[in-house]
Amino acid sequence: MKEKIKRLLSYIIRDIRLKILSIILAILFWFAVSYTGDTKMTISVPVTLNNLARQYIIKNTDPDSVLLSISGPVSIMKNLRARDIKIVIDLSEIKEGRYTLNLSRENVILPNGLKAEDIKPDYINLEIDGVIEKRLKTVARLDKKWSDIYKIKSLYPQYVTVEGSRESLKDKDTIETNVIDGNFLGDEEEVDIGLDTRGITLKRIRPETVRVILKRM
Repeated sequence: MKEKIKRLLSYIIRDIRLKILSIILAILFWFAVSYTGDTKMTISVPVTLNNLARQYIIKNTDPDSVLLSISGPVSIMKNLRARDIKIVIDLSEIKEGRYTLNLSRENVILPNGLKAEDIKPDYINLEIDGVIEKRLKTVARLDKKWSDIYKIKSLYPQYVTVEGSRESLKDKDTIETNVIDGNFLGDEEEVDIGLDTRGITLKRIRPETVRVILKRM
């Protein structure tokens, strides 16, 4: 056993300077590969739309994200996070209508040391509508499996205030609840349920839920 230990120590000590030098060179090589030189990457980045006047609402965006090619040092790229990259468009001068807005490197916000190379597509289509406020009558929608067991006893509030695009609200006078369902057992059941806003380009709704009382038939 002692002989084996002596041989091991002899092997470690032999050419110790050469071994240390090899380790140092390996560390330097790893550092050079990991932290020096430039690289490129392409990522999908959502387009951020800022400063639209309060009387307008974005009805449609196409596309809502673009492919951005960037280049820079590996040391920065290694620590890059999605929130560090933004493509921003200022809508402060935009009014109601349809627009095709060009994207350029000026719209790109990157950490220092990185460079925007290419944007595809280099445009975005927007549809902007005016905002109106409207009172809509609430209508409870009970799941069909309960329609022969329960009836709607009461619904509160009977009206909600909806703020959204003029086009999507102009022909609406009512708004339905989401489908009411649950593990109902009692003679009466009380449910707080959200409203079905599909088809509405919505800015705000007050209140966001209604209270429905179900009564067993």
